[in-house]
Amino acid sequence: MIHFMSITRFLPLFFAIVMTISLVAYAASTVPTGTPTVSLRLGYPDSLDESDVMDLYAVQVLKSEGINVQSTYYDAPPLAFEALVAGQQDIVYDESDGSYGLSGVHANTTCIGGYMLSGTFLAIAGDDITNPSQMIGKTSEDFGPGTAMRYLNEYWFRQLGIQTNLNGPNNNSVFLKNGGENYERVHDLETGAAQEIVVDDFILADIDSSSINNTAHGGPFHVLFTSPDNYYDTCYVARDGWLTNPANQVVAEKFLAALYEAQRWAISYPQQYIQFAEQQLPSTPVNEIQFASSYYPQHYTYWPYGLYNLQGNQSLAIKFNDTSQFYEEAGVITSPIQNDSAQPYGVINKYFELKALQMIGPFTYPDQSWVDPTVVGDIQSWVPSWEGGISTSDITTT
Repeated sequence: MIHFMSITRFLPLFFAIVMTISLVAYAASTVPTGTPTVSLRLGYPDSLDESDVMDLYAVQVLKSEGINVQSTYYDAPPLAFEALVAGQQDIVYDESDGSYGLSGVHANTTCIGGYMLSGTFLAIAGDDITNPSQMIGKTSEDFGPGTAMRYLNEYWFRQLGIQTNLNGPNNNSVFLKNGGENYERVHDLETGAAQEIVVDDFILADIDSSSINNTAHGGPFHVLFTSPDNYYDTCYVARDGWLTNPANQVVAEKFLAALYEAQRWAISYPQQYIQFAEQQLPSTPVNEIQFASSYYPQHYTYWPYGLYNLQGNQSLAIKFNDTSQFYEEAGVITSPIQNDSAQPYGVINKYFELKALQMIGPFTYPDQSWVDPTVVGDIQSWVPSWEGGISTSDITTT
């Protein structure tokens, strides 16, 4: 039996962090002496984990710039987005996709940026299930309605022509069950309350490191689905009313700049990242953090070039259309979403992120253990030259 330690839902908002000289120098060079302190209210869809631990690093950069971040962690993605719409938060990390108006009414919000380029979720099956068709008559557990995990679950099974239902186990379909947070879902998989779960992909470290009976050795747990990387599944979303203030636009741009600096630091210094994450996630298994230190950069969960100013098939126009198609295929919407369907900034606005990237300058991706020909090719294809790119040594050695 795998033992998983629970993560505290609400962690202290102050963390004593020693920043690298480069980040402190960057912050000091971009903020005039005597800058008045401003506050930024920031909401998250669930408890702190590896997916957003680097945000705490960014918070320290912002603090040195006179921006104090007040972070709130909610119990479910829809709650965080609802708090944003209600005016309780300025920016929220959105895993509900409410920013796309999927509830039927656009809530006057705008996606301003993000750093998770590819999907951050996967489906793990138990009971030696290796084929999705074996899930018929079984139970699949995700984070519930209005979450990216539920949309993915519906998308995966629809793609294969497998029926789903929301009422209970059925011999002709897969029952999509509302679950708790990651570790609660893992417990349900272990105990047989669910035969498949949709979770953050860092959970794979716990499944694979438990014993000989793991995914790598043939069972009983197997990865059944992984997120497609051709759609936007998360974003940092701001209230339009808050964005109309020019001073707040500057805060948003500095917030994004700090996030991208944090990604660059984690990618460049993975051992320092591990130490930092262990400090901030004391209840998280160490092997999980070590796994994320290389798995997340290799799978573009930690991504230093933003989301909306890329090129090729990652360009905003192409990926936005693919995202709309994803929601249609998942059965969430019946007609395409148009980026200009929401005013005044659109569903997604790339210019806040553009200003942030220009603020911190280009980044040359370092030669790290996870950099393989696929990573090299993707960076060359997707990253404009003004943002940086892959180092010559990576191109040569791979």
